[in-house]
Amino acid sequence: MTRTPGGPVDDDVPVLYYKPGCPYSAKLRAKLTLARVPHRAVRFRDDEAGAAAVRAHHDEGYELSPTVVVGGVYLTNPSVREVREAIARR
Repeated sequence: MTRTPGGPVDDDVPVLYYKPGCPYSAKLRAKLTLARVPHRAVRFRDDEAGAAAVRAHHDEGYELSPTVVVGGVYLTNPSVREVREAIARR
């Protein structure tokens, strides 16, 4: 599921943080959609608290794109398989 502005938010759905124009994020978002893996795609600038949490989990404090958050676990540039495994573990 891709987030729509003003739409409902489901905390059980993985959140994919991305920067516009990032080819790795675009590729992962497309693969997750095609694989029917539920997710919310959120631009860093649209969720300042989420962006701050992503920066806090990376050594240099960067907003690395894409970062997927699944149940409190932060995955940087994961594969679809890694996202599915993280969903299964929570």
